[in-house]
Amino acid sequence: MPQLDALYPDRLMEQARLTTSLDDFGGTQFEDALDVLCRSAREDGPRSDQGAARLASNIGRQLSLRLNLAADRKKHPEISRQEIKAPLILIGLPRSGTTILHSLLAQDPAARSPQRWEMTHPFPPPRAETYETDPRIALVDAEIETFDPDFRAMHRMGATLPEECNSLVEASFRTMNYWAQLALPSYVDWLLNDAAMSPAYAFHREFLQHLQAFAPRDYWVLKAPPHIFWPGYLLDTYPDARIVMTHRDPRQVLPSNASLIAQVRAGAEEVDPRAVGADQLLWNIGLQRTMALRKTWPRPEQFIDTYYSDFISDPLKVVKQIYDHFGMDLSEEAEGRMRRFMAGNEKEKHGKHVYSAEQFGLEPARIAEEFSEYMETFGLGDRP
Repeated sequence: MPQLDALYPDRLMEQARLTTSLDDFGGTQFEDALDVLCRSAREDGPRSDQGAARLASNIGRQLSLRLNLAADRKKHPEISRQEIKAPLILIGLPRSGTTILHSLLAQDPAARSPQRWEMTHPFPPPRAETYETDPRIALVDAEIETFDPDFRAMHRMGATLPEECNSLVEASFRTMNYWAQLALPSYVDWLLNDAAMSPAYAFHREFLQHLQAFAPRDYWVLKAPPHIFWPGYLLDTYPDARIVMTHRDPRQVLPSNASLIAQVRAGAEEVDPRAVGADQLLWNIGLQRTMALRKTWPRPEQFIDTYYSDFISDPLKVVKQIYDHFGMDLSEEAEGRMRRFMAGNEKEKHGKHVYSAEQFGLEPARIAEEFSEYMETFGLGDRP
C-alpha cells in the first residue's frame, strides 16, 4: 500500500530534518519506540491509505517538535534549569471525570496547566505577558470549529482548556494516544509489557520546562488516565507529586470510552466496535498496577481518591476536599473563577454523547467480573 511506504523511521526523520532545517532530536531516547510504532502500523492487519497518511503526518509533526524543542533548549539555557515542583496530577480511568475536574482545578490563578493552543503551537515558548492574548489562541479555536461535532460532544475542547499529559509525550512515541487513533495491537503489547517508560517521562519534564520557562505559576495541574499503567515512572520523575485518583464504575466508563475511541478511529480506518470494546478491558492492567503500588507506597498521603458521583453532585465540594487534603489554600478569586467556569460549561453543552454498551459487546456482568478487585477496593458497586 503506497502510504505505508512512508512509515519507516529513517524516512520520517529525514523529512523532519528537511522541513525544519534542524538535525538534533534531543537527548531522550525515542528511536526504539518509533520503530515499534511504525512496524505495528505497517504489519498489524489492514490499514487504509487515510489511516497510514494520518499517522505519518502526526509522526512528522512530533519529530519536528523534538527538533524545535532541542533547538530552543540550546537558545534559552534557562529552560533546562526549570524545576517542576509538587505538581497536582489527576489519574484514573478515562471518562471518570478527569477532564472536567482538570479544567476546574486549572481555574486557580496560582495553577498552570498545558493549554491546547500552546501544546499545538509551542514555538516560540509562551510568555507570561501575552499568555492570555497570544494570537495562537484564536488560531486553535478556529481549528477546533472544524472538528467533528460528534467528537466535540464526547470530549470538551477549547484553545484555553487544559490538555492531558498524553499530548506532552507523543514525541517520545511512548503513549496510548497512538492506540486511540489506530488499532495497533503489537505496539500496545510492547508499550504495556516491554517498554521502558523513563524516556517518556523525561520528555514529559522537558516539555513542561519549555512551557514554564517564560510563563511560570506556582504549580502545575496535570492529568492523564494512562498514568495508571506506569505509576512508578510517574513518581520517579515527580517524587513530590500530589496525586488525585478519580473513580467511576467501569460498567459506565468502558462503553463510554469505547464510543470515544471508535469515533476517533472512524476517520482513519474501518472500525470493529466489538474489538474496540474488548480493548477497553486493558485498563484493568493499569488499575492493578496502581493499586499494587499504593499498597506499598511509603507516603500514602500523596494520594487522594475522588468519585465521579460526588463530583457530579457537588463539584466545589470535591475541589475543597482536594485542597484540604494537600494543605492548599483555595482563594476567593480561585473559587469564584471555578464557579463561573462550571456555570459556563454545563454538561452536554456541545451535544449529547449517545452510545450503548451492547454495540461494543461490553456486558456489565463481564466488566464487573474483570474489574471486581478494583470495584470492591473502592466501593464502586454501591455508587450510582
